[in-house]
Amino acid sequence: MTGGPRGHPPAALAAAVTQERPPVTANNPWRSRVSYATEPGRDHGLRRRLFADVQWTVPLVAYLAFIFAITSSRWPIGNIAIAAGLVGLAMNRRQLRIPNFLIWFAIFIGWSAIGYIRTPYPEPVWDRLVELVKVWAIVLVGVNALRSRPQIRLFTVFFLACFAFYPVRGALLNYFFYRETVAGRAVWVKIFSNPNDLAALLLLPLSMTAGILVTDRARWVKRAAQVGLAVIPMVILMTQSRGGVIALAVFIAFSIAGQWRQLRALLGARNRRRVIVAIVLVLVGVSIAAPNGVWERIAGLKHATTTADLREVDREGSARQRYEIARVAVKIIKENAVTGVGVGAYPFAHTRYARDEEFDPMAAGMRDTHDTYLNVLAESGIPGFIVFLGMVLSVGLSAERVRRRCRRESPRLAMPLDFLEIALFAFFIAGLFGSFASVTYLYIHLGFLWSCSVITERELERAHPSVPKAVVSRVTSRRVHRHAPAPNY
Repeated sequence: MTGGPRGHPPAALAAAVTQERPPVTANNPWRSRVSYATEPGRDHGLRRRLFADVQWTVPLVAYLAFIFAITSSRWPIGNIAIAAGLVGLAMNRRQLRIPNFLIWFAIFIGWSAIGYIRTPYPEPVWDRLVELVKVWAIVLVGVNALRSRPQIRLFTVFFLACFAFYPVRGALLNYFFYRETVAGRAVWVKIFSNPNDLAALLLLPLSMTAGILVTDRARWVKRAAQVGLAVIPMVILMTQSRGGVIALAVFIAFSIAGQWRQLRALLGARNRRRVIVAIVLVLVGVSIAAPNGVWERIAGLKHATTTADLREVDREGSARQRYEIARVAVKIIKENAVTGVGVGAYPFAHTRYARDEEFDPMAAGMRDTHDTYLNVLAESGIPGFIVFLGMVLSVGLSAERVRRRCRRESPRLAMPLDFLEIALFAFFIAGLFGSFASVTYLYIHLGFLWSCSVITERELERAHPSVPKAVVSRVTSRRVHRHAPAPNY
């Protein structure tokens, strides 16, 4: 094999780089169109429609129906959607894919089943186990339903529309018109009836809103995303959730710091100034519209440095009560370090442990840990906690690997992944103030992040095909052999 000119690969290596890809057929479930951001020169007049190029499948329709059911709380069709999605997967078993994080999730459920055998509270543990199995099934449907960029786009718009028309609209109407609040804090219904949960869950659609704003070229989508980027932070502030506000600040700070270099590369000086002005105006407007109570609650955190000053954090005594609840949780963890008390059984265990004289009576009753990490440790033990972290990290690390490659080869494609990763990190920051391990939306976000990273990596392979490792090793070894010095006998 002879080498080419300096700086160019040999003929075999060049042929491996430029070899023709296998044809994409209509029967291939991976068929997809490259995202709008990767085809700047094409006319997308017709493709800007929401359903353009979407390959409709039974799992996709079932997944959308499930999202509508749990977000709107209108029709009890969640279980029907799960069953329909599983039937759709069974009809096409050859294309079934099970990500690593779902394997971790299955191990977590299995470990929780062992806890069910040992728990003194079998009824709530069984109910939670059934719910976890349902969540595993619907996420399996989701990762198999979202296989192409048009499907990702459809799901994103549909998911954001569900949040806009139900939790966000409902919270705004309750706050401004019906005056139905919790001590002046914005809420809606069901899982969104807790202001801390509402604030944390809004972080996930906020990341999707930011991602679709920077990648989608349809004008109506951009306008809707711009409105969402202003309204969602305002609703989070209206909840007056300390954890939600801190997590929102983390999301904004990391997003600006992480994306500024990409924005400088993609935008001209004039557009960069307009972006800065827009960000400042949004932050100022949201801060002005936020209720005064949120700033009082945030300012009270300065007294949270010592346990003696916890009563000064807020007038309701919430911080002091959380501290006492955490003390009870730590004792439960110490005495049930292996299998925990069982998933879903913490309130029952807390009721029994909180009767001890060492705890303040304000912690008595059926309480929640108000902390995701303490909750998982108490209910699943230390092994279950490790598996839970492994599940989350398996998604985050794989997405981060793809994002770093995007930053080198296609910076615009890296931006949505960055927003999704930051939202996941901010969500677990908020998890210091609430128990979110059993929230379905967490696992939906993990599945969505995994699907986006897989599709993005496939698009990168098509735009920048990588050289097979076997070819690279053969070429490298021959080069070394050719330029090696002659042996000295």
